[in-house]
Amino acid sequence: MHESLEKYLKEISHYLAVKQGSDEILAEIKSHILEKAERESGAVTEESLNKIIGSYGRPRDVAAKYMEGQEIISPTFKKHLFRYTALLYAVHFILTIVAVYFRTSIIAMPLFIIPKMPVLVALNYLLMALIYDFGLVALVLYLVTQKKWDVRLPWPGISAGRRGESGLARPKIALLGVRIAFFFLLLFLLVKYHTIFFYNVNFHAPESMLNPASSVFFSIMLIAAYACHTIAYWVRFLFNSAWVRLVENTVILLILWVIWNSPIRPEYKSVPGVDLRLIGGLFVVFFIILAVMGILRSLVRVAREMSLP
Repeated sequence: MHESLEKYLKEISHYLAVKQGSDEILAEIKSHILEKAERESGAVTEESLNKIIGSYGRPRDVAAKYMEGQEIISPTFKKHLFRYTALLYAVHFILTIVAVYFRTSIIAMPLFIIPKMPVLVALNYLLMALIYDFGLVALVLYLVTQKKWDVRLPWPGISAGRRGESGLARPKIALLGVRIAFFFLLLFLLVKYHTIFFYNVNFHAPESMLNPASSVFFSIMLIAAYACHTIAYWVRFLFNSAWVRLVENTVILLILWVIWNSPIRPEYKSVPGVDLRLIGGLFVVFFIILAVMGILRSLVRVAREMSLP
């Protein structure tokens, strides 16, 4: 029994993540080492084996040679591992915030269960959720790889343009006019009704979702966000760059952050059969998602724009 050889083969076996054939692979490696030791030294001894083992390669590298074509996750899917994990975790993260904010539980079987929990517990839950989401995506990609399914995994593309270009379409005068007109419509509603949030369509006596104390503040903040959007569109007539969109979405996200963390809490009117508090919270979360997605798209375009043509 050659202790050094058996130890070496055991280490190789540790890295051989294959379903079948590991014993045959180890037997082949053992045979090669014994033959080479006998051929070069004339006899198989611990000293000759240590010399051959030292030149044969690290156990991990040797196992990797035999693992070619037997990947756990196909290299063509590895980028999707992080993309899908980030996408799934973003949904998980946002829904967790909603669950904590409204002190409720959210069940989306079989993807995840978000229990009712306090903020401190939610922080630990989000860390666990990241591990869970990564594992879930990895499991799906593992099955796709091992089953050799001929699938093309989808991913939303971003029109980034050629190198040195932003990929943004030229702004149009007509669309700018529509944006400006809508901005003044919002101002008109704010001046006349002291709000832009209504829960009915009665033009003679529209009713606000919020009480007057908080309605004006949140209306002004949303109008400010829309004004930023309109101004950025106008700036693109002069400087049609991805940097404009990046600054626009960043400012809008900051405004939404102020809304979310404002000491002025939204005071919703009581409407039978309608949870205005839930609707208002989802409304803000929806715009936060749009702003974050806008920032990510802008970052891709900025990187493309800054690269050499």
